[in-house]
Amino acid sequence: MGQKISIVQKKGYTIETETESGVIAKKDNDKFFIKRVEISTNAELISKMETLETTSHPHVVSIKDSFKDQHTYYAVMEYCQGGSLAENIRARSDSLQEFEVLSWIVEICMALKTIHGKGLLHKDMTPQNIYLTEFGKLCLGGFWKMDKNNEVINYLAPEVFKETTYDSKSEIWSVGCILYELCTQTLAFSAGTTVDLIPKITSGPNPSLQGQWSPEFHELFSDILNRNPDSRPTACEILARPITLRCLIKKSKTTIDHLQTQLDKLRAVADNLERVHQNATIGSLTGGVIGAVGGITSIVGLALAPFTLGTSLVVTAIGAGVGLTGGVTAGVSNMTNIVNQSSDRRTVHSIIKGFEEKINAVVLWLQEISNSLEAISTCQSADKLDEGSSFNTGNKARFGTRAGKSISELCQLLRVVGIGKIAAQASKVVRVAAAATGVLSALFVAADVFFVAMDAKELHRMRQKGPDAEARSDIMRFVKSVRQAGDELQKVLDEFKILTSIIPSLEDERDLGRQQHEPERVASSETGKMKKKKKKKKKKKKL
Repeated sequence: MGQKISIVQKKGYTIETETESGVIAKKDNDKFFIKRVEISTNAELISKMETLETTSHPHVVSIKDSFKDQHTYYAVMEYCQGGSLAENIRARSDSLQEFEVLSWIVEICMALKTIHGKGLLHKDMTPQNIYLTEFGKLCLGGFWKMDKNNEVINYLAPEVFKETTYDSKSEIWSVGCILYELCTQTLAFSAGTTVDLIPKITSGPNPSLQGQWSPEFHELFSDILNRNPDSRPTACEILARPITLRCLIKKSKTTIDHLQTQLDKLRAVADNLERVHQNATIGSLTGGVIGAVGGITSIVGLALAPFTLGTSLVVTAIGAGVGLTGGVTAGVSNMTNIVNQSSDRRTVHSIIKGFEEKINAVVLWLQEISNSLEAISTCQSADKLDEGSSFNTGNKARFGTRAGKSISELCQLLRVVGIGKIAAQASKVVRVAAAATGVLSALFVAADVFFVAMDAKELHRMRQKGPDAEARSDIMRFVKSVRQAGDELQKVLDEFKILTSIIPSLEDERDLGRQQHEPERVASSETGKMKKKKKKKKKKKKL
């Protein structure tokens, strides 16, 4: 970007690395990818980027900011530290399991459903343009590659070559190619030259999956790689299949359990901080000695212990305590310098960012499950999924023959469970989670205050007596913030758990039938118990 990048620096960004398509820059301890586009020759692309800037979706690379100079448009996007999906595929030494493949395909389809709903097309659907965050969440990116010469034709649909048409169904074909690559770590279609490759895509035999993949998975793959785009499912229809709904339910429950574990650790941080703070306040801080127990070093060490398996990065940097010869001032000064530059601060930031990212993702997944179930519940059988339905489906191929039977049974089950109850709880989840986002932001600020407060002034505050001594301590303010955040986050997790508990498991057709009759079985069991009690009472009366 040369001299023209000065506007980026004026906006407060520090450039770290330049790439072919932009720069990686840093601001306020966060990394971003900044794409530079010439305004005069990229009106369509800029319009696309401006639409994406108004789109907030966990599985679409978000545009955080944008600005222009006279001739150039700059889009500031989140930087995905986990690398591209292509890099992750190449790095795998073992084969992915079915759930892992489905998990990524589901996230890709949720991203496509959103951008297709806004009338946008990606136009370069390849693993190179799909990214992973540091927490493993998949994000669809690479929207800026508008030049057709940059397209990797291995992923292009047959109709692109036959009829020169490209639409949302063409991108579903690309998803099928990505699915095959995830399963086999090889390209679905390949050849030595473009001349040899195109006939393979347009009329050659379709690739088949080998190995332990379920019949539903095989059928999904076959439907996605259907050469007739009219028979190819949409992203919405893929997400409404029982196999993908099961995946979303499992993802949600697993992530909720992980968040609960992390929340318990976060609360342990507050408990440890308060305990050590009390020791430091009660104990003697004179003589220039800050011991390993009851000192600032211990405060930081114990604060991070639940997240660093008991080992504090700051403690290992400074040592067990500040020595006699160093004195309080020198020791604390050393502590301040190390804290400001150490990875401990980034660790806490990462913990909070992880909470926010995963909560937003679970909200989206649960919404998707609820929306799909609500749409399916309007149909009494798979035969009614016609052109007038929510899925715009002309035949059972969109859901698969086996899926059609499962959906028919699912409709019956939903009438028993009550789709209204699921939809109402899903709406509540969205409201509660939205209210908690401000708490996470406040906790982020409190964490910063906590780290920069580790200086001599904090020692004096900790020694102060009186009813407001606790309020004067930045450490105790941080403890209070952690506990408030913990209470709000627990409310969110509790609502998540309620919703997942009332969503049908969809394990298989036998489970569908068992769940359908579960209320009858329970009622019958309760009736039997009542009859037995009445018989016992009659016998007692006779005696």
